[in-house]
Amino acid sequence: MKNITIISLLIFLLLTHLSANKLEDNAFKEYKNKNYTIAFVLYTKAASKKSLKSLLMLGLFFEKGLGVKEDRAKAIKFYKLVLKNSSNIKEMLKDEKKSKIAITALKRLAKLTGSKKYEYLANKFTKIKESIQQEEDPLFGDGSTLVDDFFILCPFAALVAPEDREGIESFDCALFENFPKKMVLFMRLRRLRLEALSSDSKNLLPQIKKLNAKIAVTIQPMINYLQQEAVKCYQNSEESGDIRACDYDYLLKSDPLLFDNAAYKMEQAEKKHHIKSHKLDIFEKNDLINELISNISQHKYGKPWRNMVK
Repeated sequence: MKNITIISLLIFLLLTHLSANKLEDNAFKEYKNKNYTIAFVLYTKAASKKSLKSLLMLGLFFEKGLGVKEDRAKAIKFYKLVLKNSSNIKEMLKDEKKSKIAITALKRLAKLTGSKKYEYLANKFTKIKESIQQEEDPLFGDGSTLVDDFFILCPFAALVAPEDREGIESFDCALFENFPKKMVLFMRLRRLRLEALSSDSKNLLPQIKKLNAKIAVTIQPMINYLQQEAVKCYQNSEESGDIRACDYDYLLKSDPLLFDNAAYKMEQAEKKHHIKSHKLDIFEKNDLINELISNISQHKYGKPWRNMVK
């Protein structure tokens, strides 16, 4: 056991500079060679960088007892973490890799827990994924909002009143878990704002301004939370591509709060300019973190921090 601990520590020290993808690649090689203890350590490190595949593999290791003591409870925990980090259903199902990982996690949960809800979601998401590959539009074309499915993945969201749930499946589940009362209030204010904006009456302009002010106060702790998560993400980044992924993750999660579409704009900018990733040295990394923290202190909500989206 002592030797395993020493090996684990050495691997962590030697490979902390690697990106999540490289850690995953190395972990998979060790897994294929049946070096499960080393693979487990590598997947654990990659999981700290929010790698969905690594979370899934850690669940498998605990489920099968590969390199660690078999522990069904921990396996279930990691499979649920996959879903927690995939709780924006629309985005997840449009991503080939993420959807495959999430569906696999659902299937494993269905087997371990015997719960029909996970089996139901695995089958439904598989059908939607197949429809997307056939260039159909099941997320919108059949009028389904996937709201009921979202509540299975994110039970705290069910606290939101039924009349305030439109588009709820686009929000990050962690917001409902960490700020349940704030999110319930925000969703109600959001509905009232949308209703006021849809009216042509100029008499509602004062009401809209008041709603905007209330929304700004309500979302501030959620935005602060997402930005602090971004700081942690920056700190775990080793390549410029990792930094851009942190930016995109923040924008994707903050867009529904800010009535913005910055994540989509960033995605299009990435495709247009074909920005290549490069290794970050310690000075560049610290500069980016300091710039991020500076922008957060100036309350630059909803804007990418390194001007990637004009």
